[in-house]
Amino acid sequence: NNPFQWYAGIAGLSLAHALSRSEEIQIDIFDSRSELDENTGSGIQLTGGMAALRKISPQLHRNVADASIPLERVVSRCRPWFGNSSEPWKLLELDIQNAIRSNVEDLVTDSGEILAYTILRGTLQRILNEDLIREHNTQVQFGKRLCGLEYSDSDGIKLQFTDGSMADTYDLVVGCDGIKSVVKDFVNTGKTGVSTKKGSSSALYSGIRITFAIQDGDETDGGTITGAQFSQYFGNGAYALTSMYGAGKGKPPAKGAFLIYGDENYIGPFPKRKPDDASSVTTKPFDENADWTQDNRVSKDHVEDCLNVLQAASIPSSDVAKIVENSDRFFDLGVYFHNPFSPWVREFSKNDSGWFGSRTAKYAVLTGDAAHAMPPFLGQGANQALQDAVCLSNTILLYNKQFKQSSTESDNVDLKALLKEYENRRWLPTASITAKSAFLGYLEAGSSFFSNFRDVFFFVMGKLGVAEKVFMDSAKPKL
Repeated sequence: NNPFQWYAGIAGLSLAHALSRSEEIQIDIFDSRSELDENTGSGIQLTGGMAALRKISPQLHRNVADASIPLERVVSRCRPWFGNSSEPWKLLELDIQNAIRSNVEDLVTDSGEILAYTILRGTLQRILNEDLIREHNTQVQFGKRLCGLEYSDSDGIKLQFTDGSMADTYDLVVGCDGIKSVVKDFVNTGKTGVSTKKGSSSALYSGIRITFAIQDGDETDGGTITGAQFSQYFGNGAYALTSMYGAGKGKPPAKGAFLIYGDENYIGPFPKRKPDDASSVTTKPFDENADWTQDNRVSKDHVEDCLNVLQAASIPSSDVAKIVENSDRFFDLGVYFHNPFSPWVREFSKNDSGWFGSRTAKYAVLTGDAAHAMPPFLGQGANQALQDAVCLSNTILLYNKQFKQSSTESDNVDLKALLKEYENRRWLPTASITAKSAFLGYLEAGSSFFSNFRDVFFFVMGKLGVAEKVFMDSAKPKL
């Protein structure tokens, strides 16, 4: 009856909404940040995540949809291989609205609404937080950075924070704390106490970096933009993406430009050896802001470096450079993902007679990026987090229902089995998307021969309908 969740990102806030359907559950949410900053983070697409929001609350879904803009199409282009023309070659085009209407009925409402939108991450978090306060009177406790978990047979789970404080005892800890999850470190190792690590041992650096720029909307454009298009531009050793993102109801949409390229110190996920010291390797510091929910802004002095990469890669678009040069916020990060075979659930302790009975045991469980951080190249991180929230909340509510209906210890009410069922249900779709996203990331940032192979690959996959199928399979909700 007393679950705790840490980090008020998309996973944590949406899970709080889903659990608030029951008045019997006390929810505490802690966040390491001092406040939610709507200007932090990138733009995202919402497909299956919108279906999840609709299941949690039709009104919450409506509020998010009103703040977003419809995603209409995806177009991929490359630089010309030969000739004097500077006009980019079109490799594929996906009509998202028609493809969903024809192939994914779960993303079409009874009224005909297509559940495919774009929105700024910060705007989505603001709406989730404001609605949580207004509808359920649940407040996020900011300025609380988790550093460890403690457990006692009599009290249950206690939380330790870096400011020296400790939180009340809990029956269930839900780690929504992203790629650097302290909760995941416990789930992986089973070790309680203060953690000295800077993140989970299952987090992997891909060797791919993303620089992105956000340009706030122009009031003069607000009434003329009816939908968003993802425009990909492939170059040699890098590619760029531009789009429009909803910034709130009644506000003009923002523009986003993303530059994706390989880390020069890495070959894929493997660090290169330094030429002057064969015993050492170059690595990215793990304490960089590797997730998409923290403030990883960099100075606009970085703009020149970004423009140099665009020029060196022969990215065939002036739109990218314009957004970069006129951006209001500028970010740089490395792409990390979790080992998909690491666990999501762990029981806290055992007594002298063996494992605690399922009626008294305490657990930690993961959701969102803490469970399955994935490369962003299919745009599914937020969507999968929202679907996790629905599935995990259903699991917890089902356990409470079964527990109330049971009368003795011998009754088969097994929270551990239910949590493992949640993990098994969500593992296959998230692991599959992680693998596909990693493959696409390395393919799309290929150089020399691999860039030409990529262009042919995308052209053929577009003609065969494979590209549309991959996008639709990832977008389809799996609840």
